[in-house]
Amino acid sequence: MENELILRLIFFSSFLLTSISATDNGCRPASCGPREPVIRFPFRLTGRQPLSCGYPGFELSCNRRNRTIIRLPSSRSHLVNRINYVSQVIYIDPGFCQQKKINGFNLTDTPFEFSNIRSYIFYNCTYQNIGFMYPAVPFPCLSGKNYSVIAVRSVFTNQPVICEVIKAIDVPTRWNGDIKSELELMWFTPVCRGCELEGRGCGLKNEDGEIGCIGSSHGFPRSATYGLSLGIGVPVSVCLIGLICYAATRARNYSETRHQSMDLFSIGIIPQPSSRTGLDQTTIESYPKTTLGESCRLPTEDNTCAICLSDYKPKESLRTIPECNHYFHADCIDEWLKLNATCPVCRNTPESSSLVTPCSSTSTTSSLHSS
Repeated sequence: MENELILRLIFFSSFLLTSISATDNGCRPASCGPREPVIRFPFRLTGRQPLSCGYPGFELSCNRRNRTIIRLPSSRSHLVNRINYVSQVIYIDPGFCQQKKINGFNLTDTPFEFSNIRSYIFYNCTYQNIGFMYPAVPFPCLSGKNYSVIAVRSVFTNQPVICEVIKAIDVPTRWNGDIKSELELMWFTPVCRGCELEGRGCGLKNEDGEIGCIGSSHGFPRSATYGLSLGIGVPVSVCLIGLICYAATRARNYSETRHQSMDLFSIGIIPQPSSRTGLDQTTIESYPKTTLGESCRLPTEDNTCAICLSDYKPKESLRTIPECNHYFHADCIDEWLKLNATCPVCRNTPESSSLVTPCSSTSTTSSLHSS
């Protein structure tokens, strides 16, 4: 009886832990620090994740300050600000101030491509405030006491009289940004957008290099799934080890009846938490709905739907998630929220999703007009 009880508990613990980590695939997300981007396929952190957890050319690393960096052949290292796995865009720091050099960007032999290229000319000017006299971007970090360094887009052909040309470069700026703000690079291979939209993992499925979705969709981002696995798996393992020891001691006492032994086994059965799915239609319709005006201006800088990757057009219906204020096409976000209870951009779970009831939910419709 003692051996039978111990074997049952060990089998149950193995089953529970295996079911919790079934979607792990041996590759856990990693990060250089608590405020750094979460790194998962196709990217991988060298030294912290195995080669099989990433795709060739997507290697990232951590510097001495625990910041995430990417190395480009033409411009050395750049800090990684954030990664949008749905849009397949990585946002990097230009790095002019860190490197104290003016380097262009050449993406040859890399998996990345420019999303929006702008040409800039760097000038060395004798007056420190010359940058404010032109449509220019000043760089105090590259300037000195008797001179200032500015950058002017090449579309402005008139060269400042008291300035000398340093260098002309092309940079992948955001469509609404400039050379000092974060730059963006896109990748088209491998394609994991579908897996990300479903809330599933993406990775190498076999040794032949086949890429596909891994695990099942539960409406949770992968980072939340791993956190849940760790938060549940460790306490359950400790409890089960204690129960096994307790069961062995109790089984040695022949005065205990078989009924008491079965009660002990029933204590060890801990039900798994139920999986969370998407939001109900009432909750989705409670999120504000907006009709875009002729100017296509939004309170935020994002004028592209992160789900279908199409620019917003006048008269289109948009819906926003109140907690994070991210906009999407109403049709796109409605379908997304039916399957996932998280924002597709920041992956935060709306707090109101657990509070809205059919009696209290309302739908807000507004219109953004040109200013």
